[in-house]
This record gives sequence, C-alpha cells and structure tokens, in this order.
Amino acid sequence: MARSSTRETPFSLTYSTEAVLPLEIMAGSLRTESFEEAANEEGRRQDLDMLDEKCEAAQMRHALYKSRNENYYNCQVRVKNFKVGEWVLRKNESSHTEPLRKLSVMWEGPYKIVEAHKNGAYVLEAQDGRAIPRTWNAQSLCHFYS
Repeated sequence: MARSSTRETPFSLTYSTEAVLPLEIMAGSLRTESFEEAANEEGRRQDLDMLDEKCEAAQMRHALYKSRNENYYNCQVRVKNFKVGEWVLRKNESSHTEPLRKLSVMWEGPYKIVEAHKNGAYVLEAQDGRAIPRTWNAQSLCHFYS
C-alpha cells in the first residue's frame, strides 16, 4: 500500500523495485509473463540511475505533506488569552494533586491570575491569597464563571 506522503510503498523505497507475490509467480500474471532477463537487467540499470531523483521527489512530497498537516493543525488551534485579575480553573491532569481516575474531578480552583507572561504562561494565586508554585500554561487553564 503506497504511503500518502511519498506515494511509494515502503518496499519500493527500500529495494527500489516493486514486490512480486509468490502467488503471481506460481499462477502467473501479466507482470511475470512479460518478464525477460535481458530487459530486466537494463531496467535495473535505469532504476539505479533514477534512484536519486526518485528519493528526492519522495522527500519533497513528504515535506509538502508535513507542511499541509502543520498548517491544518495550526488553523484548528484556539489561542487562550487571560488577563491579570481574571479567575480561572486549572486542569487536575496538569497539577497532579489527585491521582487521575475514571470519576475524578477534571478541574480545580478557582485561581486568580497574578502575572501574565508573553509566552502564554501565567502565575496563579489561590482564593486565600497564597501563591501557587510554578507558572501554568494557558492550555491547562479555562475561564471560571461563577
């Protein structure tokens, strides 16, 4: 099965030829019936000459594929911005205060944002005024609506 990023099978990228199934050899197929040793030798030489171009084309298709995937992902990401003084909830998964179980609490808080850094990191403070250690990424926070 050809990969979508390179349009080549893993076998053809490794051995620079297509695989022939044992069933094709025993039962016969158009590919095996038209096989000639001399023509195959010449074909193998041409394949070896074209190997570098084939690899470069596969690398270029793979880079384009990765670029398209990256653009698609970046279009789907929603940026969260919080302001100093806002109240937020923090993911329990990020803080590891309680072990994660099937019915455990997903969010904890509320916490007040004390500082906001440019890279999406925030310093939090509990309701009683005690500072929460370390900074927290915007991805692990959500707005608290009371």
